[in-house]
Amino acid sequence: MAAQPIAIHGHGILPGLLAVHLLTQRPLQPLLVLSADPKLGGSHLEPVVASRLNDVARSLVEPFVVSSWPAYYLVASGKTDLQEDEVLLLDPLQVWLDLHGRLDGGALIAPCGPLRVSGHRVQWAGGEAEVDRLIDLDPLTAHGGESEIVGVDAARRLTLPVLADYDAGCEQWLAQQYLPLGDERLVVRKLPRAAHLIGAQGSLETLLNGLTSV
Repeated sequence: MAAQPIAIHGHGILPGLLAVHLLTQRPLQPLLVLSADPKLGGSHLEPVVASRLNDVARSLVEPFVVSSWPAYYLVASGKTDLQEDEVLLLDPLQVWLDLHGRLDGGALIAPCGPLRVSGHRVQWAGGEAEVDRLIDLDPLTAHGGESEIVGVDAARRLTLPVLADYDAGCEQWLAQQYLPLGDERLVVRKLPRAAHLIGAQGSLETLLNGLTSV
């Protein structure tokens, strides 16, 4: 059984970004990336507010930016506030294409299914490995919400993203998010009510800063 010194597990784009960060620091570092999503990186395009990222995190995400806007909106209590702060849109597909160029295909598992951990042995659906360390991001990434890309007339009028529309929230969802793609398509994402998630995406930037600071 081949040893995999570091295994990374979780949902969404974050496990892949952490893997890229570790490989940038140590290009020969053996890694095992276990995605809890049906496909590597999940299905959500991820917006981040550029000014909230530290220098290392900003450098990390830069190759995976597929769009950007100079500002964004927040909507609450019938009021729309313009925040003049750059927003970067990250594509998880670009992250996983990068990793496919750095790692053997057997090191990228999706979906991994439930994990079983016994000492240094990690087991998943269809495989297992001995690891020196498991970085389990699942508690921080499991509540990504729901998103879909739609073609609507509103997309033609919306030139800046709405990172959180709290007025569109309900018992299940904290807020909705609208990301104009510039081609008459709009990403509509429902943000769940979860303790770690802030409607304006502060959580992802904070996690990136923390993971890149070690």
